[in-house]
Amino acid sequence: MVEPAAGKPLGYWATPPVEAVLEATAWPRVSRERNERQEQSFKRMLDHGALAIHDGRKRMIGPDRPQQRARATRAQAWEATQQRLDKKAEALKAKQDQVAEAESRGHGTRLAQRQRAFAVVATALKDAHHHQACLAEHAPALGPPGERADRDFRPQTIRPMRTLWLENALRAFLVALLGTFQTPGSLETIFPLLFERSGARMATHSQVVYGVNIAGFSLPYRRLLSEVVDGLCAMDRREQGKPICVRLKDMPP
Repeated sequence: MVEPAAGKPLGYWATPPVEAVLEATAWPRVSRERNERQEQSFKRMLDHGALAIHDGRKRMIGPDRPQQRARATRAQAWEATQQRLDKKAEALKAKQDQVAEAESRGHGTRLAQRQRAFAVVATALKDAHHHQACLAEHAPALGPPGERADRDFRPQTIRPMRTLWLENALRAFLVALLGTFQTPGSLETIFPLLFERSGARMATHSQVVYGVNIAGFSLPYRRLLSEVVDGLCAMDRREQGKPICVRLKDMPP
């Protein structure tokens, strides 16, 4: 870790509770420890197979949202143009009345001014009509309401839920297993010893027997796995009503 020079900003941040109890110089250590725990937790979940799943992807058909947004934008533009047309028409009617008033009174200069103002408003009204015509011309290009393949969010939802469920189930299993013996152990130690070994399964009319290969194990590992097997048998697990028994075997390679 490269410490920042004096006067340089520290490339770490902390939440208000952490900032209240720790000095700024301790934030890098806390951040590294947190990242390490998160990394190890993620690797552990990958080992369980919770994240290495593929539930398939299906074609999810839904409304064409880009087309819906284009329709909403066009509707807003049409409404704004219609309001502009109404205002221009009212303004044109007012100018027309003013011109008629000036003509009836025989005004000269004021009549010319009002005629010019009338021409300006008439041009603006004509432009607004042209803009509305363009909107109406491009409306058929959007076509009828369509559908399109949507993104399938189910795998993104399944993975976190399945991961959390499996992690909690494994921890509950370990708590129940460790309750049967006193040797300290952890998921990272016990599960590779128990499940990443070759073995055999035999079902009889009265029980189901699993044999775990312990060939090549050191004496401490044999003792630990022996206690694990005794704990599994003491848990009285059953498969289709038959009790499950686990045995250790020195199987040839």
